[in-house]
Amino acid sequence: MTIFQSLILGSVQGLTEFLPVSSSGHLILFESWFGIVQSGIIFEVILHAATLGAVFVFFFPALKRLTVSKIGLLLLATIPAAVVGVLFKSQIESMFDSVTLVACALLVTAGINLGISYYLKREQDRKLTWKSAIFIGVVQAFAITPGISRSGSTIFAGLKSGLARKAAFEFSFLLSIPAIGGAMLLQALDVVQAGAVLPPLTPMITGFVAAFLTGLASLLLLKKLLVTNHFSLFSWYTAGLAIVVLAIEFIY
Repeated sequence: MTIFQSLILGSVQGLTEFLPVSSSGHLILFESWFGIVQSGIIFEVILHAATLGAVFVFFFPALKRLTVSKIGLLLLATIPAAVVGVLFKSQIESMFDSVTLVACALLVTAGINLGISYYLKREQDRKLTWKSAIFIGVVQAFAITPGISRSGSTIFAGLKSGLARKAAFEFSFLLSIPAIGGAMLLQALDVVQAGAVLPPLTPMITGFVAAFLTGLASLLLLKKLLVTNHFSLFSWYTAGLAIVVLAIEFIY
């Protein structure tokens, strides 16, 4: 992998990890269309570490305010995706080989973004309960599918549960900490088992910095869009991308 390719993949990861457009889906499409292949699983761990760092920096004030009960709700919401990720690891990995599946999942993401736009028009401020935490967690488990946005799914589930937009936004991304951390752990175990060799450092560092900076930028953008309610833009984008992908797959 060249430095330029690592810059592109890191930027794509950082932008799409948090914007409701699916980072996994975009990485699969970029690799398929442009022949940019990641330098193995170690590079994936590096990118996840970068986006995890962006969450810690952006939500540091919220992390300092965490109570024991809020931590408990976050752990509760983490369980469904953790169970699915461990029990169906091989089946999930096989889904990353299908561009057509990604396109269909992007259509689901388009619908999710329309749902977010709908709920953002409503005034609501319910408290987060264990029932809503489980609901958000179950929805996050479905978002393991490449092409379905984790951030979009969990924000939608939070709004659907009656949370205020700020509360839904914060819970979604605080929930990403164990989600991204869990993915990193599974990948790290694969690295140990495979005895992977550390790739060149320069592309790794480039990818990390790109993912970290673009991750912070996308979080700031998403926070503003939640206030102005322009999520329909993401819906049009993901639907349009899905149609283009399906057309290309059908033609070729």
